[in-house]
Amino acid sequence: MKKQEQNFLISLSKASELLGVSKDTLRNWDASGKLKSIRTQGGHRRYNKSDVLNIINMHKIDGWKEKQECQQRPKDKVVVYTYVCGDILHKGHILYLRNAASLGDFLIVGVLTDEAVMEKKSKPLISFEERIEIVGCLRMVDMVVPQYEYAPHLNVRNLNPNILIESTSHSDELIQESIACMEGIGGRVIVSAYYPYQSSTEIKNKINERKKNE
Repeated sequence: MKKQEQNFLISLSKASELLGVSKDTLRNWDASGKLKSIRTQGGHRRYNKSDVLNIINMHKIDGWKEKQECQQRPKDKVVVYTYVCGDILHKGHILYLRNAASLGDFLIVGVLTDEAVMEKKSKPLISFEERIEIVGCLRMVDMVVPQYEYAPHLNVRNLNPNILIESTSHSDELIQESIACMEGIGGRVIVSAYYPYQSSTEIKNKINERKKNE
């Protein structure tokens, strides 16, 4: 009987609530095949509850599994949260993350999934699994987590950091939303410098220019 109960259909709103992602992110998952929706009359999305529970129970997206036993948020320490794409790791990433780590005792870094990156930019060259593993190996990083949306606010509400690091490359609108989010949990936002001459996009452009000139 329990198995039958798990197989009933749930709404877009309920599925997004259970998975901890926005409705827009869930629609993107439909397009990429991570979680298929069933269309009812009127075009409303419905999801098989058992499929949603499988994702929650396995703690994975894109084949990456979070190792909770190795990643515990410390108590009585200043926790800093920031987020990166991490595509083509370079000195700009190191400087940015080093600055973030210096502002607290424990640095959590959200690595954007492919879908999160594609809300603003083109798909990363390096897979999400590789990017999150590489960022997690950096010595200034204490913990890595997947970030399923470009904006960090879902992760911030779940992790309750003391400080959120934003970048000067982000829009004023996003930074203001981050400030409101952090004020809601008693934290604060620090806006860190962006290093435009050390960006992944700039590296890709240089590679393309070199190819054209060969």
